[in-house]
Amino acid sequence: MHRHPRSHRQPLVRRAAALACMLALAALPAFAGDPAPPPEARATDVVDHVFGATLHDPYRWMEGEHNAEFQQWLAAQGEYTRARLDALPTLSNWRQALARTNGDTVVHRAQHYAGGRLFFIRQTAQGNGTLMVREADGSERALLDPATLDGKGGHASITLFTPSPDGGKVAVNIDHGGNEVTRLEVFDVRSGKPTGDAVEPVWGEFGAEWLPDGGGFAYTQMVPPGRRAGGDPLLGMRTRLHRLGTPAAQDPILLRAGTGAGASASFPVPANRFPVIEFPAGSRWALGSFSGAQAEKRYCVAPQAEAVKPGVHWRCIAGLDDKVQSAALHGDTLYLVSTRARSDGQVLALDLSRPNASIGDARSVLPLQGDEMVSGISLYDTQQVATARDALYVKVSRNGLDGIRRVDYRTGKAEAVPMPLAGAASLFRADSGEDGFLLELRGWTTPPKSWRYDAAGRALRSLGQDEASPADYSMIEATETELVSRDGTRVPLTVLHRKDAALDGSHRAILFAYGSYGISVLPSFKPVRLEWVKHGNVFAYAHVRGGGEKGEAWHLAGKGPNKHKGVEDFVAGVARLSELGYSRPQRTALLSGSAGGLLVGGAVTHYPDRFGAAVSLVSFFNPVRMLQMPNGANQIGEFGDPRKASDFPALLAMDPYQSIKPHTAYPAMMMDVGLNDSRMAPWQTGKFAARLRAADTSGRPVWIRTDANAGHGMQASLGAEAAEFADIYAFLDAQLPGS
Repeated sequence: MHRHPRSHRQPLVRRAAALACMLALAALPAFAGDPAPPPEARATDVVDHVFGATLHDPYRWMEGEHNAEFQQWLAAQGEYTRARLDALPTLSNWRQALARTNGDTVVHRAQHYAGGRLFFIRQTAQGNGTLMVREADGSERALLDPATLDGKGGHASITLFTPSPDGGKVAVNIDHGGNEVTRLEVFDVRSGKPTGDAVEPVWGEFGAEWLPDGGGFAYTQMVPPGRRAGGDPLLGMRTRLHRLGTPAAQDPILLRAGTGAGASASFPVPANRFPVIEFPAGSRWALGSFSGAQAEKRYCVAPQAEAVKPGVHWRCIAGLDDKVQSAALHGDTLYLVSTRARSDGQVLALDLSRPNASIGDARSVLPLQGDEMVSGISLYDTQQVATARDALYVKVSRNGLDGIRRVDYRTGKAEAVPMPLAGAASLFRADSGEDGFLLELRGWTTPPKSWRYDAAGRALRSLGQDEASPADYSMIEATETELVSRDGTRVPLTVLHRKDAALDGSHRAILFAYGSYGISVLPSFKPVRLEWVKHGNVFAYAHVRGGGEKGEAWHLAGKGPNKHKGVEDFVAGVARLSELGYSRPQRTALLSGSAGGLLVGGAVTHYPDRFGAAVSLVSFFNPVRMLQMPNGANQIGEFGDPRKASDFPALLAMDPYQSIKPHTAYPAMMMDVGLNDSRMAPWQTGKFAARLRAADTSGRPVWIRTDANAGHGMQASLGAEAAEFADIYAFLDAQLPGS
């Protein structure tokens, strides 16, 4: 690979950008104090020749973590967009309507039981969530309100917490500004005070893995900034062991990604994977694994007494080719969920007491019927298999509705746990030291309701934390139907609409899709989205290929060289909404974010005349350059390696930035960016927006909405979400023609 930079500006590009900007301004409502156009993005022609392909990259200069010129340009874009949004005629009404959805709302989430105590996060409209504890007598108190912490680096939030097995201590991951780079600190539950045990930096989704005696924990640490070999902070992570009361600097390394001190010859971990060690109370084995941005993981075991020591010999059971998505231990039995033999998932059990036992010796322990599947990867706080003290529990899904199967350890008998309502699980968790499990179910129009399963009484008991609906949404219903994609594949489509909606194509519609990592788009109760529907619009979800709604085969059907299939499914959803009479293409907007940027960006660049507008949230637009951003190497398992001749053509084909064509009429587009985003580099959006604006001939707006107090949106407050969607709805009101 080589490139030829040319520092001179491109006159035609500049004239096209200026003309597009003037046309965009002419198309928007004028108001007093009309802001000046945002600064033009300079174009410097950089040409790469990669595996026979010639790539022009005029906005390469935007890349890099500490790029002052880009940050100044991006800030100006955000100021311009904010001024334009504030002038939109329906913004005030949307702000008022959405503010009412969370003013008195209290959300309870992330529940854990330990030592007879219930730990959970309580979140109100403006807060990012307070850590609470409920004692055995039912009394509740706050353990940690992040709003009381030092705000250096932005507002503090709790990304994760893990109680010790006896419930006497809790390890809390705390970040600032939504960047997900946390300090993991231990608090005494009785006093609420820190114990003095703290480790950092820790990526926000990796918590403490407590030893059964509560005397310490394993944790997955990022390489400290001064010791990083490259610019990606997620490379070279290591699992360390902290004993309470000892200096963190002395914590030994038990596993290491890549090479160097702590790397294991028996359990090698690639540099772009994340090593984790669990110490379940119900087993003499430790469970080691490494994961990344893909469904499959590798699993190895070692005796717990040895696994706390550096250099232990690991016995590896499952490799990536075994397609194991999750695992759990009870006694000498290792339970695995694999999609290798069955796309819909298979629960396997392996007896580790046999010295030479391998995954080939594992037996199936849960028969599935018809179109049932072991529920795949979810964005919610759920497990696939969970080993409680009394039994194995498995989450099973059918047509988007979740159920729980109980498998008796002694007899192997499997039985269904009666569900109190039809919905998707947004919480499912069991702990090896406790009987039963925790469960929360929700639907498209049904608020979350939560229970604890009483194993002795074989019944679900309410936790008393059911979320109340902030408004009456009884006029809304969800219609489950299908769309037919370009190649004839039938794809599930969920349409939220008013029951009295006239099927005359008169409604504005938003169509959402994601389609990556095998993650399913499941029923979720979102008042900020229901308000859009309540006001006479439509909100629909296309369950496109690349997700997991129909098992691992569905994921593979939209992955890598098949990524365009997900884009085709997405666009076909627009036509289906029109065919059913809910909307018309010119009244329909596409919405997605993060890895879903490949879908919305692909639709914008390949099918610009098939819909009316698009909105992207913290999105991925330039995968051929993903190794130049933090968290880029982690994405190889899902999207491919741009350094490989075998992978590069597919990456280039799915790259929206490289697909932009000059002198083309593109739809209106607004792109959200969190300035503290550690998962998706903001320059991914900056480059795409600048090139789209320069190429566009439609004169429609290309806006970048920035949030200086946000990252990837993982810890957004309810108020911040309402403000974001008020902007989105006002933007779409202005861009999509009404009836």
